[in-house]
Amino acid sequence: MELESSWLLHTLYAFCFILLLLLLSPRLALFLYLLRLKLWCSCEICEAYLSLSWAKSFDNLCDWYAHLLKCSPTKTILIHALGNIITANPENIKYMLKTRFDNYPKGKPFSLILGDFLGRGIFNVDGDMWRFQKNMASLELDRSSIRSYAFEIVRCEIEKRLLPLLVSFSGKEDGALDLQDIFRRFSFDSICQFSFGLDPECLQLSLPLSEFAVAFDLASRISAERAMAVSPLVWKVKRKLNIGSEKKMKEAIRIIDMLAQEVMRQKREMGLSTHKDLLSRFMRTVEDETYLRDIVISFLLAGRDTVASALTSFFWLLAKHPEIRSAIQAEADRVLGNGLDGDQECVSFTASTIPLQISVSIPQYPTILSRAHLYFSRWAPGLGSRKEVASSAFPLQLYGAR
Repeated sequence: MELESSWLLHTLYAFCFILLLLLLSPRLALFLYLLRLKLWCSCEICEAYLSLSWAKSFDNLCDWYAHLLKCSPTKTILIHALGNIITANPENIKYMLKTRFDNYPKGKPFSLILGDFLGRGIFNVDGDMWRFQKNMASLELDRSSIRSYAFEIVRCEIEKRLLPLLVSFSGKEDGALDLQDIFRRFSFDSICQFSFGLDPECLQLSLPLSEFAVAFDLASRISAERAMAVSPLVWKVKRKLNIGSEKKMKEAIRIIDMLAQEVMRQKREMGLSTHKDLLSRFMRTVEDETYLRDIVISFLLAGRDTVASALTSFFWLLAKHPEIRSAIQAEADRVLGNGLDGDQECVSFTASTIPLQISVSIPQYPTILSRAHLYFSRWAPGLGSRKEVASSAFPLQLYGAR
């Protein structure tokens, strides 16, 4: 009898211990996470970050980082409170991106954050899978036929949508346009046609909201928010319970997946030989449709906001420098003449004013801010609104520019 009661007592103790462990494990994980971040660090940089005193002198976090890097003799800083190292040292960058590239993988924490959205796309994998996609993309993008196809898409988008839209607003009294929004629509239409062979028609005169574009934006934003959470447990629990932002994320991914599957189904039924888009070309090599979806979504992510941000900054600079605008217009009139004929005109611009001015504008207003600041470990919280950092900067460059 005593033996039986002793056994029951030990069982009860074990049950209580396990129950307590389950209740405390999220809090314990959060405590250990905060412990790792060294929130008690009293160095000058960490104190400024934690107290937000940097905001008194700088509009956003990236400007403060740029100031710190400029003042650092090694062009490298450590933010212990975040567990981050940020560098603008050319030697460091060359070492990470070229000399010992394989030694700096994105790692599992990063891949988990973007896994639902990007899957096994090039921005979310390492090693052989990354190398395979890079080589496959390089091979296809190097073909003159794909360049001609891209040129034709952009030409049609400009002539049939962008210019008519701008003209329709130019004669109005309140003819103001959000230029960045217009360029986002322009780049999304173009990159979708180039990558998927799908036209979302975002740049119609009525400026419609495409369900695919809305879902794509939402998935991008929530993926970035995951990295800015205090602990990964926050978004993981929300995903498990299917609540809040993670519920919206699930619905956005469902819309993206359904569209991708439908596009691939139609392409297989119609035959791949007549299609010139990237998806059709990749489908001739890769059979796994989920893998194909991941590859092409990464292309969409790479091309959308980067192009829109570059165009917005470029035209803003042109507005401030009318002499450059006049020189570009004169050269365009000279090179293009009365019309376009294939991609010969593209070649004619390679050593001219236009690419020169674009190459000058991009370093001043980088399309992906973190190309200059390579973040390891995790993205820093507090980056703020979209005006402070391009919305595509996080998923593309969290681990450093490739």
